[in-house]
Amino acid sequence: MTASVYAPQRNGWKDSAPFVSTKMGQFSYFSEQVGTADWRGKNVLDFGGNIGNILKDPQSTIDEERYWCLDVIPQSIERGRAAFPRAHWVLYDRYCFFFNPSGIPRLSIPPMDAAFDYIVAYSVFTNTTPSDMLQLVTELRSMLAEGGALAFTFIDPRHVAWPAHYTGNNFQWRLERENDDLTETRAREMLRRVDGAAWSLLVNGRDLYVETEELRTYPPDEQESCHAFYTTDFMQQLFPSATILPPASDEMQHCCVIGK
Repeated sequence: MTASVYAPQRNGWKDSAPFVSTKMGQFSYFSEQVGTADWRGKNVLDFGGNIGNILKDPQSTIDEERYWCLDVIPQSIERGRAAFPRAHWVLYDRYCFFFNPSGIPRLSIPPMDAAFDYIVAYSVFTNTTPSDMLQLVTELRSMLAEGGALAFTFIDPRHVAWPAHYTGNNFQWRLERENDDLTETRAREMLRRVDGAAWSLLVNGRDLYVETEELRTYPPDEQESCHAFYTTDFMQQLFPSATILPPASDEMQHCCVIGK
């Protein structure tokens, strides 16, 4: 897992280093969602943390030696370890569309040598199926310390994130950035189908799967992007004990917070 599935040169990725995220602001986002900005002395697991940009946030109070990053991309782990050698870097060879197509499907999270006060996942479950998300959330919850919190983002397709600047919803925003070749008729039909669905997957910017995990087979070189959309109602049904929060820090993503 890593930050949202973007093809090279798209929002958050550099073409010269396509597996290195440039997304910033994760600490500001999550500290607002969990209600405290003082994470000193806390064990933090950044699930799908890429190169650890959460530590670079000017607002971050995470102790480097109490930070763990788990990611499926070897290059990201290597870059993160070089930048923050006192942190803990764990490679997770799980299958992930685009990022790790040769990985092991449904591989369990490797044993960690700590219980975590905060486990965060920014734009990780925005590219997974519900069954994968449920498995991973169950495993992550078991890794929390008493009183800890798991916080992860998701994208509600119907939410209008920036009404003053863009009147379309989140799905329309993504569709416009993923594929310029869609006809207006097909794009309108896709918007209609998503609007009536609890969840959906947009694959390679053109293939829409509504409430089904039965994807056709994509060869590794055709695994360009996969974006998952979940309504807030659906997420609350999946995780009835969770607190579902609206986007923070001018982001488009909602947050699901599960405590222990």
